[in-house]
Amino acid sequence: MGVVRYTFLSDTLGEQVNVNVILPSFELWRDRQGSEAYYREYGRKKTLYLLHGGSDDSSMYLRRTRIEEYAMEYDMAVVMPEVKNSFYSNMIHGKNYFTYLSEELPRVMEHVFPLSKDPGDRYVLGNSMGSHGALKWVLNRPDFFAAAGGMSGAGDLEELGFYNESLPRVLNSFGTLEQYRGSMNDFKHLVRKHKEEGTRIPPIALCCGRQDGFYEGARLFAGYLKEQELDVTFMEQDGAHTWEYWDAMLPKMLKVMVKGEQ
Repeated sequence: MGVVRYTFLSDTLGEQVNVNVILPSFELWRDRQGSEAYYREYGRKKTLYLLHGGSDDSSMYLRRTRIEEYAMEYDMAVVMPEVKNSFYSNMIHGKNYFTYLSEELPRVMEHVFPLSKDPGDRYVLGNSMGSHGALKWVLNRPDFFAAAGGMSGAGDLEELGFYNESLPRVLNSFGTLEQYRGSMNDFKHLVRKHKEEGTRIPPIALCCGRQDGFYEGARLFAGYLKEQELDVTFMEQDGAHTWEYWDAMLPKMLKVMVKGEQ
């Protein structure tokens, strides 16, 4: 697999942004037809948007997991953006990171790199804060993806305990609990809205370790999605809020999201 670090000026954010991109590439022991034939037949690739957690950056999955090997199995490109501690939000006090993520980023990536523009070839997955970003993206743009997934933190912010303390980065991103409810960040509100309008929501895969502080909130949210008759898979097992857990879960999440298997 090839790895590209791409930097460009974001119109939305008004600053340079970093994106790490994994692209399928010729490998001597895997592609027996030879490099010339491999690249001659190279087409647009299905794509995983892989979203980092709080306090991390676009390099973390490359540094802490075997994502290159997992993506190789699916002949899949992986796009890893960087959004600081924004919770992938159009922040109450800050910049419009969700607009950057959901509109500008895929437009640039699909023009610069050989990525498929077919919604059936797009997937989004994240860990911790990135799980919030992944679910927010698919619930605000259900037409854009084939499937979505969240590891260790996808759910209702009140149930996850985000409003137990007045943390500045929570208030900067979402505002007060009253501002959060009924907004584009409120997953239960979005699910109810789509159900009332008859909008199809793509399959959603969720997981959380039982020793994770977000476990109870994640479990409650998965139960809510099932009550709403969504196509949701919730995987629970022992594990904490760690890269060891996320690296172990990545191939399992991809198997559910891309192959539809458990």
